Amino acid sequence: GEPGRIRFRLTTIKGLGDHISDVIFRERKENGKYTSLENFLERIHDKDLNKKSIESLIKAGALDSFGHDRGVLMHNIEHILNFARVHREKATTNQSSLFAGTSIEMDSKVVLRTAPDATMDERLVWEKSLLGLYVSSHPFAPYEKYFGSKVTPLAEIEGMDRDSWVTVGGVVDAVMRKITKKGSVMLFVTMQDQSGSMELLVFPKKFEQTKDIWNEGAVLCVVAKTPREVGDNKLFVENVYELNPGNAEQVSRQVGLGNSIVEKHTSKEKLVEISLSQYELKEYTEDLKLLFEAHSGDHRVYLNVAGQKVKTATCVNPSLYFSSELEDVVGADRMQVFE
Repeated sequence: GEPGRIRFRLTTIKGLGDHISDVIFRERKENGKYTSLENFLERIHDKDLNKKSIESLIKAGALDSFGHDRGVLMHNIEHILNFARVHREKATTNQSSLFAGTSIEMDSKVVLRTAPDATMDERLVWEKSLLGLYVSSHPFAPYEKYFGSKVTPLAEIEGMDRDSWVTVGGVVDAVMRKITKKGSVMLFVTMQDQSGSMELLVFPKKFEQTKDIWNEGAVLCVVAKTPREVGDNKLFVENVYELNPGNAEQVSRQVGLGNSIVEKHTSKEKLVEISLSQYELKEYTEDLKLLFEAHSGDHRVYLNVAGQKVKTATCVNPSLYFSSELEDVVGADRMQVFE
């Protein structure tokens, strides 16, 4: 194939069918490339070139080379079908002889009314459902700019330390529910990013907190732990955020302040809880980071962001000096110390 192009057999397109795939392939082999949408429709005289198969060809991108957007073609499907039908009838009954010697001609162009182009989201959904993978882009791609090195590519997880925290981002590929012996639900989720895919394990308690999020096609940022056992390549989910264009920046800040693990305060742990609004978290991320670094100690920092408790990777010494500097950044009465 040509460099930079991905090629698929027609038979890999779901909904197309072996017979029509074979007809299209043989006609091209015998009589050369299809030169336009019209040329393609005029040359395939088969009843299986119907609404379902044409829609599958459009959505999978098989007709892209004719220069029309997939969204425009989908909006004009009836015109395309009509053109194909008329030319099929002409071929089978030689109807054109009816018009011989007259100035009446059959349409030589498909009528394509103007319509919006397909969005990238539509293209990706179509490609996934018809080809089984994303071709034009990847659903996580628009979020890369927010996360950068804060997320680890799934392909690199295997080489990471065992039992360590990691943040990953990608799209839910498949979800399998399992009922435990106690009757609780746990999930095995296949997640895919641009580097590969990996299985995530969502334990019952975490499932109860996050059950609405695990949908096929959802774009997620997940904070998880790598397994202890060598050779086990599942990730154990601790925290999950569903991404959308409106919250991506905020989620990236939250995971950037330290892998944000919501955890119960353990009695053994010394900790500092700092209450912030989402706006303050966004505005003062850098100031807080510097402050935490300057006052490194043995009290784990938890952030209480609009009621959600988030454990950070940072430990501080909650001295009076720290307290007054924190007050300068976010205001008074924001800190609680637990020994």
